[in-house]
Amino acid sequence: MKRAAKLSSLMFLLLLALGVTARPILPPGPTVGPEVYSRRRNTLMEKAGDAIIVLQGAEDYKTLVQFRQDNDFYYLTGLGDTSYAILVMDGKTKRTMLFLPPYDATYEKWFGHRLNPGKEATERTGITETYPNTDFDKMITDLIGNGHRPVYISKSPEELGESERGEAAKVEKTELSTTWDKRISKEQAFSNFFESKKADVKNLDPILDEMRRVKGPEEIALMRESCRIGSQGHIEVMKSVHSGMYEYEVAALAEYVFKRNGAIGPSYFPIVGSGPNSCALHYSLNNRLMNDGDIVVFDFAPDYGYYASDITRTFPVSGHFTDEQRKVYEVVLAAQKAGIAAVKPGATMADVTKAARDVINAAGYGKYWAHGIGHYVGMGVHDVGSYDKPFEPGVIITVEPGVYIAEKALGVRIEDIVLVTKDGHEVLSNAPKEVDEVEKLMTGARGRK
Repeated sequence: MKRAAKLSSLMFLLLLALGVTARPILPPGPTVGPEVYSRRRNTLMEKAGDAIIVLQGAEDYKTLVQFRQDNDFYYLTGLGDTSYAILVMDGKTKRTMLFLPPYDATYEKWFGHRLNPGKEATERTGITETYPNTDFDKMITDLIGNGHRPVYISKSPEELGESERGEAAKVEKTELSTTWDKRISKEQAFSNFFESKKADVKNLDPILDEMRRVKGPEEIALMRESCRIGSQGHIEVMKSVHSGMYEYEVAALAEYVFKRNGAIGPSYFPIVGSGPNSCALHYSLNNRLMNDGDIVVFDFAPDYGYYASDITRTFPVSGHFTDEQRKVYEVVLAAQKAGIAAVKPGATMADVTKAARDVINAAGYGKYWAHGIGHYVGMGVHDVGSYDKPFEPGVIITVEPGVYIAEKALGVRIEDIVLVTKDGHEVLSNAPKEVDEVEKLMTGARGRK
């Protein structure tokens, strides 16, 4: 314990030496009350008609990491600290039932208090009917009756912290197709369970995804704070980076800032690509020693209150861009500004792409851009929703053009979070990105010339 305390003190002193001033802990951010979750549940029941809706919460992990709830389940209940919970809504009778783990003294001895059926659960969620999850099988069987009732369940992989639905689906497909494995997913097993009850199983994802695609005011408030914290992490990194640091030190510094400001943790793994690694789009080893002359693509952001941000900045280790680095950087920045300017109600991701691509192509770098212009962001860093639909107020996307010239070890990506408003758009992330601003921040913070 003494050694751990000593290491903690050394880390604190190191952060001070790097110029990171710890922001005082503030009260919790924007609060979402049970009435918001109740309103969402009622809206979902209206959309699903007379069907039964059943949603599973996350299970306990097989490893000793902090528990995080599934995004869909949290969106409808606000319960981020309870594993093995199940939500049931009956559109015909308008009943809502919450199934929770029964009290377990051994569990609480080791891990602390866990929400159980009863008054506390009702007060936190607004759901009056709470039951032990051991009663679920019998009660759902009675609710379905003789069968053929439509039952909506999610058929997509669960979304947890630092997870991405599309990547999870790839893993599950690999498991099922591997000769010696053939594991079916948790969601497929749940579907099989209802089919055994003779229920008419339907996919909830399109309905719930569309609800989540357009953010309400309480979600936008949480996104603002997530972006503020993420931007602050980027600012502290730019102020502190120098030759002789490892990429992983940059990631550790940013994560400290995120958590010091109230974030649950990262919303995805840190990308700290220096030198040749700046051209690897989702580089994650972060083990290279950085030197003057290197450029760094830093893509990292927090998960705050179950809302992710996604921010990328590119900067020179020395604090000064070389002439060629500056040239490429200015093209990417101009492309990003053009893309952001295209964001408005009625526009599409294709419109944003064209605006940015026209700038990149005109500068002669078209063949060096190897990914899309952006994606939805919200509870998931790659959030849910159809890309065929035009933007409307409340939609939040990233705009992130990039140029990657591998033969010159020169990659540049600039990414911000953009909210669609009724009059156009608003950029929620605000870390410096103009060349002069970046260089001034980096050289001024530590007295560099």
